[in-house]
Amino acid sequence: MGWLLILLLLIFIIPAAIYFRMPRPCQKPITFRIGKIDERFGLNRQEFRTAVNMAADLWGKPFSRDLFREDLEGVIEVNLVYDYRQEATDKLRKLHFKIDRSKDSYEELKTRLENLKIEYEQKNTLLAADFNATNARTIAFNTEVESWNRSGGVSESIPSRLMKEKNELNTLRDHLQGRQEEMKRLADTINSLVIVINEIASDYNLDLVEHQNTGNQLGPEFCEGYYENKNGRQNITIYQFDNYDRLVHVLAHEFGHALGLGHSHNEDAVMYRLIKPNVLELAPDDVSALKGRCNIN
Repeated sequence: MGWLLILLLLIFIIPAAIYFRMPRPCQKPITFRIGKIDERFGLNRQEFRTAVNMAADLWGKPFSRDLFREDLEGVIEVNLVYDYRQEATDKLRKLHFKIDRSKDSYEELKTRLENLKIEYEQKNTLLAADFNATNARTIAFNTEVESWNRSGGVSESIPSRLMKEKNELNTLRDHLQGRQEEMKRLADTINSLVIVINEIASDYNLDLVEHQNTGNQLGPEFCEGYYENKNGRQNITIYQFDNYDRLVHVLAHEFGHALGLGHSHNEDAVMYRLIKPNVLELAPDDVSALKGRCNIN
């Protein structure tokens, strides 16, 4: 019985001691460090570092103390990663597509998508027919050349006609290759449109656009930034950069998750699920949630 009592005491006392020795939320600043920054965003390391610190400082202002602190050995690594999401947006902007991530933008882009799909199908049908016609002429040309070679000779007029046909076929193939490249660019634009439309759709719980080229790349919900705590490692990863205010807001939102805060139902809150770039200070809901998390009255 004595050993059993000691064992029970160890089971309850040791975890309790560990719990009370662990730093409570907000007792001391959570450290972070700047990680990878992809130069394709057009931001240098100092510019990104300034945005990260602005976002981190936002959370300490209501309490006049730091809840986050930059450190070379910081526990949270903050990264700016360029992937297919930003690439799709950049491609469309180069083609002068207006992208402001609003519901109106969603409807406008969907209309342009449907028009491009129709254009693609029409051009693809014509291209396939022209490819078949050119292939048929090529087969006929090769068959005739082989026939004359087997016969052992041709009249003087035949080589001239065959040479003309050969040159025309080469010109046709070059033209078809150019049209094929145009189709690839058109398909790429369509795929980029689907990605951006689905980003906006995810923000507003609108219908996602299905398209075989994109598959399930976006997952259940697109996010411009993501906080992850996995296997003892913490990361904040930003995937898109539209403008500086929006970047600071996304970073602040992810730092909120790092503090253990969930999403708010208040549209003016930093922790609201959708990103509103004009929100660069904590709303009362954010402060209330933070007080509850930090046990501050």
